[in-house]
Amino acid sequence: MSGDDSDRSLGGKFADVLDSLGLENLTDDYRDHKREADDRLERAFEVGPKAVATTPELAEVDKVNVHRDGGDVLVPVVTVIFEDGGEPAMETVWRLTDEILSAIHPVFRDQHVRHYDIQFGYANAEETEAVFRRMTAQQELAEEFVTDPTVDIEMLRERIEAGDDGDDGVPPVYWQVFDARSPAGSGAYAGPAPIYAACQREPSSAVGEVLAGQEMVYTGGAAGF
Repeated sequence: MSGDDSDRSLGGKFADVLDSLGLENLTDDYRDHKREADDRLERAFEVGPKAVATTPELAEVDKVNVHRDGGDVLVPVVTVIFEDGGEPAMETVWRLTDEILSAIHPVFRDQHVRHYDIQFGYANAEETEAVFRRMTAQQELAEEFVTDPTVDIEMLRERIEAGDDGDDGVPPVYWQVFDARSPAGSGAYAGPAPIYAACQREPSSAVGEVLAGQEMVYTGGAAGF
């Protein structure tokens, strides 16, 4: 094997390791941000809502543009997986949103953040279909919410709901269903949205079971050709 082939082989293996850790889509500049954000989320959810299958995590830090000052424009993406099927209570959704923004915004306060993208995955009530929704909030909203004691979660909810103009690419976005399988529906991503892969990695959750069942049907059907 040539030196170049060996380097590419090692590079591929390294990419696989990074992918397994949720780091493949991060540059060296933001891996430390991910670790810090995930540590803060772990602490925030030490005694978290029983509704979630696992602690929410910072799945990606997407670079979506370059600021005029030369800095990166970022979209940090957090994934939330509900344990059971059925529409989650909005009180729970907003409690999660509160904890997530409070945990991750301080990590990115000094960066150019277009918006924070919180992606939720759960199964429908019949546990036959996966449902994916998102909430997005621009940096200014998050800063005000985290630092101004007069801005509570109800005020944040009102501002996100009032500011949602129906364009899913422009924040804020209020609890919108989206196609997490499709790059076109997943925001700034080159492939399926992070929540899709995150749900696949949680087979014990209702939504993970749904996706596993769909994959079995797909591969079983393909094997017959």
